[in-house]
Parts: sequence; C-alpha cells; structure tokens
Amino acid sequence: MKTYTSTAIEEARTIKPPPTQPAADWAATAYPKDVRLRDDSEALLRPLAQGDEDRLLAFFQLIPEAERFFLKDDVTSPAVIKGWVRDTKRAFALVAEASGRIVGEAALVRRRGKARSHLADVRIVVAEDVRNRGLGTALLSELCDIARASALNGVLFEAVESIQAQALAAADSLGFVRLGRIYGGAIDQTGHLHDVILLAMPLRRWRHSSEF
Repeated sequence: MKTYTSTAIEEARTIKPPPTQPAADWAATAYPKDVRLRDDSEALLRPLAQGDEDRLLAFFQLIPEAERFFLKDDVTSPAVIKGWVRDTKRAFALVAEASGRIVGEAALVRRRGKARSHLADVRIVVAEDVRNRGLGTALLSELCDIARASALNGVLFEAVESIQAQALAAADSLGFVRLGRIYGGAIDQTGHLHDVILLAMPLRRWRHSSEF
C-alpha cells in the first residue's frame, strides 16, 4: 500500500478552485476510444448515450446484489438509468464495451452547490467476468483526464473497503490520496457494518493517463 506525506494529504484536503474558473463543461472529445487490457483483450470506451438504457440496465442486473446494495442509486431502476442518460450537465458517464455488450460503467458526478461545483465524485463498476484485467484502472484514469480537462479541481472517491478492494487498489495505483476512514460508514442487508475509505485526487497533481 502506498503511504503519503502530510503535505500530500493536506493538499488533497485543501482543493481550492481558481476564482476565475468557469463552471466545468465535460471535455470528452477523445471518444470513442479503444483501450488494451492486461490480458491483451480490448474494450471500447465511449460516453453513455440515448439508446443505452436497456443494455446498461442489463449490465447492472448482472452485478451481484451484495455489491449493488452499496451503490448510492438503485441501478436496477429503469427510471434511474434514464435519468443518468438525460442528466449530462451535472454528470458524465463512460461505458466500456466488449464482445457486443457493456462490461463497465464509470461516472463523474459534480457536487451540488456553487461552493462545491469544482469537485466531482466518481463511480466505477466493472462486470465480474472482466475484472482483474485493468479495466477499472483504465476507466478511473480516463475520468481523471476528463475532470482535469473540464476545469474541475479535484476528484473524490468513496469505497466500501471490504467490497471494493479492487477499486481501492486501482485508486492507490493512480496516486489517489487516502484522506480517512469512516468506521461502520456502510451497512449491508444483514445489518453488518463496513468501513468506508475516503480518497481524493487533486487534479493539479494528475498526470495524463497516457503517461501511466
């Protein structure tokens, strides 16, 4: 596990927007884009678009229920998925396709309120059968590229430690700073408590994904 200096942690805690920075628009002109995974297979990355609703819903329905439970939205709801497709102002979503189906979804969701609009939360979900190939790392890296190009100042990530170990490893490998732990910050269907890890990427420290 990476360790970070107090300077790096303080930098992540004080992500400040430049006073003249305009509200971010999503700078995502590099797509569609092919990425090569660790097993030499390829995935196509592209923005979520109208017409993807049924395929994205099918993707989430195949994610184990014990994992879906910890997502902030009910991803098995057609209304939720349709809302994501429509809400392109506040959120930007990428999907990964392979073998004719969606195998991954990642999103930047800008924080509400003008005082927090320089920050975005990230969501990363990858199909079980394509995990451990680097797709989650690739998606997270692409989101950081888009966030920086869109004039955001920081990306924030919350992960349930016992459930999202691979996502945490991806964030660590890209240089995200671990800000802290919320003990018992999430609860599962059986009432068992799980710790939540808080991470941040101050985008002034971010290198372009092509440099990794």
